[in-house]
Amino acid sequence: MVTQPVPSPDLPEPPEAADLDVVSAEHGDDLPPDRPEGGDLTLGEHLIEIRQRLTVAVLTLVLTTVVTLIFASTILDFLLEPGREALPEFRPIYTELLGFIGAYIKISLMLGLAGAMPVIVYQIYAFIHPGLTRQEQKWVMPIVGMATIAFACGGAFAFFIGWPPALSFLLNFGQDIADPQVRINNYIDMLTRFVIWTGIVFELPLFLMGLGAIGLVTSKRLLGMWRWAIIGAFLLAALITPSIDPVTQTFVAVPTLGLYVLGVVLVRLVENRTVIPVIESDLEEDEASA
Repeated sequence: MVTQPVPSPDLPEPPEAADLDVVSAEHGDDLPPDRPEGGDLTLGEHLIEIRQRLTVAVLTLVLTTVVTLIFASTILDFLLEPGREALPEFRPIYTELLGFIGAYIKISLMLGLAGAMPVIVYQIYAFIHPGLTRQEQKWVMPIVGMATIAFACGGAFAFFIGWPPALSFLLNFGQDIADPQVRINNYIDMLTRFVIWTGIVFELPLFLMGLGAIGLVTSKRLLGMWRWAIIGAFLLAALITPSIDPVTQTFVAVPTLGLYVLGVVLVRLVENRTVIPVIESDLEEDEASA
């Protein structure tokens, strides 16, 4: 005859479901820091949210563009001031019926987009926010803010420091042979292209810091590439500057080298916290082969 084991009276009873609910309510429903917040939305809810955020972004862009249209004449006059300083009788022309209106609208759209960019960035961030971990949420807005400031500094540097000497060279070169007749569309296109690309170049430190944060580069490796950095800075300056004179290109190349050094410093700060570990032996082999 087989006897059933008698449970010991000293063993605790298993907790009830109600007790578990009480413990959960006491400690809260906080997620661990490495998991995203918020619940899952259906496809339809995602589409509705995208439509709402696109509507807000587009309406903001329309509003800022209309505001800049009101002041477009004053803004154009301000943008033409470096030409008047380089050549007192400077006065742009237009050869198409829509030439001046095209430049007028282009300036309004670009400045309207710049004015609406904070709202657009916020709408993008608010949409992806539930899918980010808490660690990522801490870094997104500071990085966006630093990138915005860097781009604005690059644009200001291009317009106030790089553009005047380049324009002076272009307007005065060969003036004893031919008179410059500059189309306003051509003037605005060259200026905006120069400003935008210089702003992008000023993002170089953040770009290098990002590569260092994921372990693709180290400060030691970047310092070992200083010769290539000098060559790359002057090549980049030759590509983005409207003028071909070496003085203007040096005005852009030297700050680019300074940005590279700043990027090395930022990489030095984050390289010990890499997400992807860097294998030093591989880096040493690459440096030896280089």
